[in-house]
Amino acid sequence: MTNIGASNVAADDWRATSPVFVGEGYRRNLAAVRALEKLAADRGITISQLAIAWTLANPAVHVAIVGARQARHVEDSLAAADVTLNAADLADVDTIMATAVAATDPSPESV
Repeated sequence: MTNIGASNVAADDWRATSPVFVGEGYRRNLAAVRALEKLAADRGITISQLAIAWTLANPAVHVAIVGARQARHVEDSLAAADVTLNAADLADVDTIMATAVAATDPSPESV
């Protein structure tokens, strides 16, 4: 296993050599995730629900396509439909994301 920031990944895992998972950009993105987790927790929702509600708050979006590995993930996602983010919530997300670094390197997540 190769230590990538706070995560351990196998040496043959694409993340082991991706610049998205090393250095200052990675640290900034981890900090943004922690801030989003806190924002969600302060509102009594999960970070997943925050992400889905944020997506659905965009007037150009009619559906959010989400994936699930377990039944509880589906239940969590369904609960996001009942979450309404106000202007202050959306501004908080924007402020947090302004500190993040976009993942632009070719990788499964950027395609």
